Amino acid sequence: MKRINWQVIAICAAAFILATAVTWGVYGAMPHSEDEHANVFQAKVFASGNLAMRVPSVQPNSFYLPFILTENGWMFGKYPPGYSLLLAPGVWLNQLWLINALAALFVVLGVYLVGRDLFDADTGVLAAALGLLAPMFVLLSGAFVSHIATMALLTFFTWGFIRARRPRQSDRARPIGFAALAGLTLGLAFITRPWTAFAVGLPFALQALIDLVQRRRSVWRAYGIMLIAFGAVAAVLPLYNAALTGSPWTNTYALWWPMDRIGFGPGIGVSPGGHNLQTALMNFRLDFPPFGLMWLGWPDVIGVSLAWLPLLAGLLWPPLSKRDWGLMLPPILLIAAYLLYWARGSSFYGPRYYSEAMPFLWLIAARGLIKVCATPHPWPRRFMDAPRRFLDAPRRVVYVALPLLIAWNIVYVVEPRFLQGFAEYRSARRALNTIAQADLQHALVFVHTDRWHDYADLGWLNAPHLADGDVIFAYDFGPLGNAAVIKAFPDRHVYYFDRTQPLPLVAERRDE
Repeated sequence: MKRINWQVIAICAAAFILATAVTWGVYGAMPHSEDEHANVFQAKVFASGNLAMRVPSVQPNSFYLPFILTENGWMFGKYPPGYSLLLAPGVWLNQLWLINALAALFVVLGVYLVGRDLFDADTGVLAAALGLLAPMFVLLSGAFVSHIATMALLTFFTWGFIRARRPRQSDRARPIGFAALAGLTLGLAFITRPWTAFAVGLPFALQALIDLVQRRRSVWRAYGIMLIAFGAVAAVLPLYNAALTGSPWTNTYALWWPMDRIGFGPGIGVSPGGHNLQTALMNFRLDFPPFGLMWLGWPDVIGVSLAWLPLLAGLLWPPLSKRDWGLMLPPILLIAAYLLYWARGSSFYGPRYYSEAMPFLWLIAARGLIKVCATPHPWPRRFMDAPRRFLDAPRRVVYVALPLLIAWNIVYVVEPRFLQGFAEYRSARRALNTIAQADLQHALVFVHTDRWHDYADLGWLNAPHLADGDVIFAYDFGPLGNAAVIKAFPDRHVYYFDRTQPLPLVAERRDE
């Protein structure tokens, strides 16, 4: 940690500032998708000291938000608890945006640390800088989905694993602290995105088995600590499921959609006959090309992203290293693992199911750029008689092309998506601002809409236990439907919100 220099500090600060700007400038620091609403709701539940909340006794549909389950009279989000647990401190501080901004900072810091300890500080700095402006990283860093947090956890798991395998010069004992860090971060990733953590962690598990076979006496303690730390945190998931559903093995995804499962076969996914290899390959063909654009933001030439060129250089340009190829295993296994999932990952953010592969790809790409620009060139002696100008050509191409490609990414990839997101979520921010400017107190607001999105833009502000909130938002079901809600929350000032009207917020008129 003493070798962190001003460049790393600047990159980390830039990541934090950029994530904050995206959160507020693009998304309005509020949830928008079904996933985000479920995550934020569950974070509020955890912040209140509960695992779940009682279903409202009065017309639960008046407060409907997607992906929030109602089981045995209890309400909770359908996703594993990890990300919502991480968001809970943001709820306490009333600054939800802060968690993702910090996670973005830790992603680039973790990438630097992995690159520094596997290769050298220059590789770490360049990899972190490449990732800083990657379009999918930038867009995900401001959204309340779990990918950025999982990315940070898996990056620090990788760093902890690398350091835990290094013997101390004094007694050849593995650093127990790094082993514990690796186990804890992988455990947190597992209770956040289990399938992703399994896919990324698998090659590390294989490396651990090889180490135990080849030099068991020198590694068993570190891997034992790592396993214990991982198990202690990973056990939260089955315990959480058991407490809410009665079974530790419940797939809470399937409680919302029974077909929402991993694997092939009938009843899985939305395709007739179920998910199969054909639909998996179709999803891959649709998701992988945009991934080539979104993990670095470089353009396509003849249908192939230029981002793959530094990656190939990292793998094939001499000097060759097993470490370069080892870094490719987590991305390959992650992409292969999501062939077994029926849904596509592509969205406004890009193919987000592949997003946790990006730190490994940034590192390999940085290696490729540095090897191409290395002096002297690592060519066999028979090539050294060639003109120096010929040998220097690849380096000069990198020096000229890299700034141009970064500029192209900012102007033609990142900025248009900023503007698209700003326009798409403008109405949601306007609704939120209208309520904030009205400064309502002890109020009940009925939202008139036929779309859940329009209600959710305000409904996410409800307290988990509705009566605890100063303002309660409910669907407007007309006089008869609203009467029961008004009766359940007496003595509150009643308002009606309709964003299609010139004055969207009006107070109920009562005859004196």
